Amino acid sequence: MNEPLSSHTPHWTVIRSIFRTYDEAALSAFRQVSTEAEAKADGTAVTRLDREASQLVLETLSAHTPQYGVISEEESEPILPGAEWRWVIDPLDGTASFARGFPVWGLGIGLMRGGEPMEGFLRFPALNETYACAGGLFTFNGSPVRPPASPPLPDTRHYLVDSSLHKWLSSYDPFSGTKLRAFGSNLYHMACLALGRAEAMICGRVYLWDLAPALPMTRAAGLVERYVDGGTFDLGELGAHNGFRIRGPLVIAPPETLESLVRDLHSVLTVEF
Repeated sequence: MNEPLSSHTPHWTVIRSIFRTYDEAALSAFRQVSTEAEAKADGTAVTRLDREASQLVLETLSAHTPQYGVISEEESEPILPGAEWRWVIDPLDGTASFARGFPVWGLGIGLMRGGEPMEGFLRFPALNETYACAGGLFTFNGSPVRPPASPPLPDTRHYLVDSSLHKWLSSYDPFSGTKLRAFGSNLYHMACLALGRAEAMICGRVYLWDLAPALPMTRAAGLVERYVDGGTFDLGELGAHNGFRIRGPLVIAPPETLESLVRDLHSVLTVEF
């Protein structure tokens, strides 16, 4: 992980250390009995790694930047919620995949200033993939990300979608001629989209920690966000008052195709959000 990112952020050394410790803990538990999941109050899955990773990252970042706030999926209360700078942590994005032995899961760490995502760091140990974005530099496994050299072949066009897509659409007509992929991790979907592996993505009612660590990457790649109902997305609106949850399905895509995709999706919505 010898990324040229240290000149763009003072936090990279600490993030790299967290990633190394996370790898060791996560890979030793992966596909073992300890990966068995429990149900949280909202019905979603949680494993021991979720809780242990949350504690590791929270303690390390709090020691590194004691004046910063911290919001973690697995902590009941934010730390210093009124701070100007706040870390946002998803200790195990893709818990259901991790618990069942699928390899797409990982750690997301985002840094926000007010309501703006400033830096983002993702680590997917089983895939050995690291994504980082700070100061306008977006890297994948240590190398700066370059725009795709040419448009994809029609047969390789992909949309990355939420697994609940079938619950709120009456038709798949907007996806005609495009392959749909659901890998079980919203942060991984965003990283792949920013890398140019897909043309657009649609996510359900995800949370702040499912977005903040990867938004610097998608925005660095020139992508924009819009709610499926056409409404404007504002990350700063996600707070404790609404459980840090977005109000409806969200589309992320290049600006030249976003509006038409949103219109097409809105025309086949079967539920209101």
